[in-house]
Amino acid sequence: METQKSAFSVALKYAIITALASFIFGIIMYVTNLYLNQAVSWLQYVILLAGIIFCVKDRRDKDLGGYITFGQGFSVGFLFCILTGLFSLITSYIMISFIAPDMIEQILKMTEQSMIDKGMSDDQISMAMGMTKKMMTPVWMSVWVMFFTAFFGAILSLIVAAIMRKENSQLQQPQ
Repeated sequence: METQKSAFSVALKYAIITALASFIFGIIMYVTNLYLNQAVSWLQYVILLAGIIFCVKDRRDKDLGGYITFGQGFSVGFLFCILTGLFSLITSYIMISFIAPDMIEQILKMTEQSMIDKGMSDDQISMAMGMTKKMMTPVWMSVWVMFFTAFFGAILSLIVAAIMRKENSQLQQPQ
């Protein structure tokens, strides 16, 4: 009899793959200077969504005999997102600290220009930039990446679990 893999092992496998894909995508965005384009940066969430879909589908089809409840789907999807967030925290820190240390400076310049374009006063810009600079360190940016991965991952996991849910009608009790 074949032993069933744990939800953790499935989530871990896809979290590693997804984190590496996101890291490579981040390097490509940096090299091509697209990391300043807000629309392109949302593609990171497409990578996350694909990882959730593959993770839940793998769990359903290979481990649970083709059936998965909403709760099981959400659980494995959210566990995947937490693990992906932890790996993303590490890879983001490496990216910002060692590979692209000038990234923060470029983001700050873009943010300041955006405030100028909105017509904010010099005092408002100065105060806002002071607060922004405090949050734009490699550690804080990595923590934010993890937080947003978990937050958006939870929402995406709910959606994927609802779509991929397939309950075994043979196991349900007659009423």
